[in-house]
Amino acid sequence: MLGIIGLSLDIIGVILILKWGLPMPDMEVGVELLLESATQLSNGGKVSDVEAKQIRTRKIHKLMSIIGLSLILAGFVLQLIDQLTRVV
Repeated sequence: MLGIIGLSLDIIGVILILKWGLPMPDMEVGVELLLESATQLSNGGKVSDVEAKQIRTRKIHKLMSIIGLSLILAGFVLQLIDQLTRVV
């Protein structure tokens, strides 16, 4: 039974990683034009609104990828326990 639960956790973890990606450092390269946070954009929003949305998105991606990796690890551990208890 632990093997089935472990495999299910692995599958859910892989799906999360496929959707959200693995956690990785920011490796952007390029030139940025700096604008003040209060600068009004052409769409009516402010630079601070865009920054806040980007920060939220990065946090969600990191959290979901860590959850996915944790589920995969937990699934492997459960499958290992299942196999070890069958041997004994």
